[in-house]
Amino acid sequence: MRLGIFMPTTNDGYILSTASPSFMPTYELNRTVAIEAEHRGFDFVLAMTKFRGYGDGDGFWDYAVDPLALSGLLIEATTTLGIWGSVAAPTIHPAMAARTAASYDEASGGRFRLNIVAGWNVSEYSQMGLWPENYHADRYRYTREYITVLRGLWETGQFTHRGEFFTLDDCVVKPTPAHGVKVIVPGQSGNSLGVAADLADVNFVLGGLDDVATARTALLAATRSNGRAVESAALYGVITAPTDAEALDIANDYIAHTDFDSAIALKRAATSDTGGNAVQRWLEQDEAARLIAGYDHPDLPVVAQVPAFFHPHIIGSHERVARYLDALETTAGVGSAVLSFPDFRDDLLSFTDHVMPRMATLEHA
Repeated sequence: MRLGIFMPTTNDGYILSTASPSFMPTYELNRTVAIEAEHRGFDFVLAMTKFRGYGDGDGFWDYAVDPLALSGLLIEATTTLGIWGSVAAPTIHPAMAARTAASYDEASGGRFRLNIVAGWNVSEYSQMGLWPENYHADRYRYTREYITVLRGLWETGQFTHRGEFFTLDDCVVKPTPAHGVKVIVPGQSGNSLGVAADLADVNFVLGGLDDVATARTALLAATRSNGRAVESAALYGVITAPTDAEALDIANDYIAHTDFDSAIALKRAATSDTGGNAVQRWLEQDEAARLIAGYDHPDLPVVAQVPAFFHPHIIGSHERVARYLDALETTAGVGSAVLSFPDFRDDLLSFTDHVMPRMATLEHA
């Protein structure tokens, strides 16, 4: 198992609660997290892209750092850590993204990867006039062509392309990446998996153990015909403590103080997109602070998907969380976990001190 960190690139992280730690996504915080992650055996960090949050301009996720700019700074601040930057496909022409990635490949000695985000939240892009017409219906074809252009430029340095969305006439991007830039494609719908199987190096997925195992099986089936090897990485928040009861108390305090103004705004934004699996998870959640009663498995943590948590959170003692991360690999066949924490300073240190030593599958960077 390889571990990564879902970086604190937006204000207040990934918990929508008035009781969770509040912070701004400063460079100092992100630099500190990246350096600590490198020192403590993490394999990589991932910086997501976000252009508008779910407040009134001064609320949850309304403050965000640029992931590509941050990636360049983190490359300089680290020596061995993998740096996964993100680009939202509607915002940057693939030739420009290809050039930036090639520069980061050289600067990092091959540590840089690029996460291609199709995008679903209209308000993020329409505020800049960058939401293509009919994009919800077109985005998988758009992303497929986007990556095709990236790879054509990286492989040849001089590329002509006439497609549905992009036209390049003897476009030059040199030097090409000496180490090769790996591509991450998030999503586990049939369309997302199809793009990942054909063009990505890593597929980024969400859900409980059964969900990610199903996504992994579907990805392997999709790659059977083309012979490509594509990794899977699963995203989780981590709430852990020495005992099961303590972990539940922490999580339930966050849930009891759910920021429903932001959660409802996020759900309202999600109604514009009916085709994405991750969005559907938000639409299916009710608007109530339902506390977690206990553990339904003798050894594994709770995997909570409630309005207080932007993505699934694993909740339990150090031992339970370690078992779950091991099971991701041994049971679900997923080789990487990308983790977030309520407090990216103290909780990260506690995780490395108490959970990582208990893992049987951990591959140290």
